[in-house]
Amino acid sequence: MKLSHLYSDQPALFPPIRFRDGLNVVLANIRHPKDNAKLGHNLGKTLLIDIIDFGLLKGVTKDHLFKRRADLFAGFVFFLEIQLPTSGYLTIRRSAAEPTKIAFKRHPHPHQDFTGLPDPEWDHWRETFDNAVVLLDSLLAFTPIKPWSYRKGLGYFLRGQNDYGNVFQLAKFGHGRHKEWKPYLAKVLGFDDAILTDKYEADTALARLRADSAELQAEITLKPNDFEKLRASITVKRDEVDTKLRALDAFDFHGQEINLAREVAESVETEIAAINILLYNARHDLAQVERGLDDDIRFDLEDVQRVFREAQLTFPDQLARDYDDLVEFNRRIITERQASLRDRAAALRVEIATAEQTNATLGNRRQEILQVLGGTDSLQKFKDLQRQLDQDRASLALMETKAAKLESLLTLQDQLRQTKSRVEDLTTAIQQMVHHSSPRYQEIQRTFSRIIKEVTHRTALLYLDQNSEGNLDPHAEFSEADTDLHTEEDRGTSFRQMLCIAFDLAVLISYAKEPFFHFVYHDGGLERLQNKLKLALLQVIRDICATHGIQYLFSALSEDLPTQEDNTRLCPQPDEIILTLDDSGDSGRLFKMGTF
Repeated sequence: MKLSHLYSDQPALFPPIRFRDGLNVVLANIRHPKDNAKLGHNLGKTLLIDIIDFGLLKGVTKDHLFKRRADLFAGFVFFLEIQLPTSGYLTIRRSAAEPTKIAFKRHPHPHQDFTGLPDPEWDHWRETFDNAVVLLDSLLAFTPIKPWSYRKGLGYFLRGQNDYGNVFQLAKFGHGRHKEWKPYLAKVLGFDDAILTDKYEADTALARLRADSAELQAEITLKPNDFEKLRASITVKRDEVDTKLRALDAFDFHGQEINLAREVAESVETEIAAINILLYNARHDLAQVERGLDDDIRFDLEDVQRVFREAQLTFPDQLARDYDDLVEFNRRIITERQASLRDRAAALRVEIATAEQTNATLGNRRQEILQVLGGTDSLQKFKDLQRQLDQDRASLALMETKAAKLESLLTLQDQLRQTKSRVEDLTTAIQQMVHHSSPRYQEIQRTFSRIIKEVTHRTALLYLDQNSEGNLDPHAEFSEADTDLHTEEDRGTSFRQMLCIAFDLAVLISYAKEPFFHFVYHDGGLERLQNKLKLALLQVIRDICATHGIQYLFSALSEDLPTQEDNTRLCPQPDEIILTLDDSGDSGRLFKMGTF
């Protein structure tokens, strides 16, 4: 696929552009370099990429220029003529006002003008956007990258200024959305992209299962190991409920009374006795603690001195100081002891209150059971046992709810184990896939390094490895020729731009004889490069266009062309300049109107 013709229904404002084979240059002439009001970077050479992309059915959001400035562009209808990979040409009609209504027309000869073509003569008229993308994809028939659409990788061959930051991750892919482009890149490099797609889907499933498992575990206090014990408890409780139901249905309480008597003797009374012992010990301990809190230092130095005076004995000052120190020491000890005793008293009071509450509950339960056992009113017994049955049913329902959640948790954990195993298997499959390489991958690697070598006389490597998550990470970087150690050159803007250009060309060369993109547009392809690198790059581009039939487009400022050092006519010739822009005013811009 190549570009052939771009025009609109308003040629006075947007003159037609005819593309050619080989080198195509969009040149911006700077005629007023000292006039800050006339900037060479606001002429439309970058906007041309957006217009071509619009013609190739890029989605239009509210942020698109045609939406933001509908007041200027709503009246435009654009026509993009492309050369199909098989034979003939296709014109795509799309209006700025109705970008979701698209028309197609196939024709055998290039450079047609269908601005006045009647509606019935279009092969497809006012197709919906989604249908139009599918239709264009089928007409292009890029079989080597199926099942991917032509739109997925178009950005590599329409590189704007924002797409030189990363060789592989275009600006439209954003950050972190590796699933959106790495499988496609693997396909382009000759690998099985389905493995990568499956791996990303498995990673997503694993993360979701972990989150669901953690959320469900937070809802229940039991652990998965308690499942069988809980099921046994449910079996016993269900049997109790069924027994009570049968007894109530038969109006027979003998069996229930036996169970109630056993419950009083074996459970309730035992628990009450144990709690009474606990209460006795706690209350005894509390009394001891409270007596300890009443202790205080009962030593009065004045009394001692009075006794010495009455006995007419001298009381030494040093002895008085020693007594004072001793009293202060004992006071500190008692203070610390009382703080500890107060904490202990508080804890005992809480323990006593809890035990008394439990004792009261058990007492009520004992009273209820004894009322049933000692009662003679069968109807009252029926009501009491009915109430107990309701409580048992509620307990059974709660247990069954816990069991259901626990079973769901076990199911999630089983799925988690299976998904973990699948992630590990796919990680190994990716490792083996990269290890065995592919002929296309090796060809692109060689071509990429050769282009960089011819332009910069440095060594650059293109390779894949696996990151910590087991997914592919592509790399394109300069290295030392002797040691193959990574250098910092690729961090510079100009050298990183060279890596992007070399990669795009290497891919196009690999697919030169197959239905695929056979053009590339590099906005500002020569910017930021030294003159000798510009000439070397132009030489490589010309050779590639001639040898492989690739259509190469780039935009440049006139001041970026190394014309003074060009002794071999490598710089663009007049017939290769398909569009000339300048800073003279409205007439020099892509759209012959004021700035917007």
